[in-house]
Amino acid sequence: MVLLFFLLGMSYAIRTILSVAIVAMVTTDTSINSDIPTFDWKNTGVILSAFYWSYALLQFFAGPIAHTFSPKWILTIAMVVNSGTSLLIPILAVHLGSGGVIACRVIQGIAQGFIIPLVHTMLGRWAPTEERSWINTTVYSGCSFGTIISMPITGYISASWLGWPFSFYLFGILGMVWCVFWIIFSADRPATHKSISLEERRYIEESLGQAEEENIQVNEKVPWRAILTSLPYWAVVVGAIGESWGSTFLITEIPTYLSKTTDINIEKNGLYSSAPYVVAAVLTVIYGPLADYLIHSNVTSRKTSRRIFHGLGAFLPALALVWLAYEKNRWGIAALLIVAISLNGAMFCGYNVNHIDISPRFSGVLFGISNGIGQTLAILAPLLVQFIVYDETDKDLWRTMFVIAAIIYAATAVVFITYLSAERQWWDAISRPSKGDFQSELQSHRDQELINQ
Repeated sequence: MVLLFFLLGMSYAIRTILSVAIVAMVTTDTSINSDIPTFDWKNTGVILSAFYWSYALLQFFAGPIAHTFSPKWILTIAMVVNSGTSLLIPILAVHLGSGGVIACRVIQGIAQGFIIPLVHTMLGRWAPTEERSWINTTVYSGCSFGTIISMPITGYISASWLGWPFSFYLFGILGMVWCVFWIIFSADRPATHKSISLEERRYIEESLGQAEEENIQVNEKVPWRAILTSLPYWAVVVGAIGESWGSTFLITEIPTYLSKTTDINIEKNGLYSSAPYVVAAVLTVIYGPLADYLIHSNVTSRKTSRRIFHGLGAFLPALALVWLAYEKNRWGIAALLIVAISLNGAMFCGYNVNHIDISPRFSGVLFGISNGIGQTLAILAPLLVQFIVYDETDKDLWRTMFVIAAIIYAATAVVFITYLSAERQWWDAISRPSKGDFQSELQSHRDQELINQ
């Protein structure tokens, strides 16, 4: 799980470097080193959105591929490509211009398109039911960790003698180092791990019913028709759309918003942009254990817990974004960004972990589809900024984008909260009985647990 945390940390760091570096790349005299190249690019919105063109598309295929082949080695290849293109961006920016950067970002999108669905596949195989929320949130707090370290470091480096190119080199090398550790210490599932204790292996396998799966082929047919006609799953998809739009907008556009509408310089820009993710990382580690405690102490049902945390992660950030659209004080802006971004992490205990609730066996497949749809629509966020915010210094134009993001947050949360389920679905069963038979089995199991208590 530690390696998965750092995987998401490095992938998000590499993803978000450009959000800060692009300000230095198109602004003269940012670095104290006059030899650092700068460019007269007018298509920064297109450059920032390029990552998501291919990233969104690959989500749909990543889950099924992971269900057929080894997630360990697919993740290794994905991270090597992701890190390698980070090393190439400064070189291609100079020789090929914005087209070279766009090409690298598209390739990074392809590589990272595999990462989160495969992380969900690994969690479906490694996270016991009793610890699902906190393991999920701890691993996904790596996303905040990556943003925390990349934004201020990139801002600092961009203003230093090293200049913006060094930030791409630094995180590219760190990504390669991660690959070495991953190859040595990871495994696709508990049964194939070389150093796991027998007690821990049995605990995980019995919790997830993996003992029954030992004789099942890894590439067993995915029940596509049942998945695509499942209302609880489509509720998850809608929840993913809201989170994807909001997080994509905030990650890609906040540095530009701060740079163009305030007097915050590039170095402080990185600090302002990353500060909310520091708080998010701390809170995300709290959300998971709290959710598990509420469930296992019978304070709330699993379904109610998912509703509470998803609502917390959607409605309050939506209000913060509306307020942010009218806030002028720099400290007020910082506070509202902290609220919008840090509380958004509560959704990891909402729609995010709900993939594993309804289908631990096919969670990677489900996440690939839902995140693919979410990210496909999220591509419109930076492109819409390019279209609506034609004058990046005009706060009124930015206000429109903040309100749009708030509406999407709230509307999608209402749909998810209304139609979600926290029960393993009938089509996820090993023998895949009829829906009615599986629900009967689940009810019998719950009745027996009540008798035992």
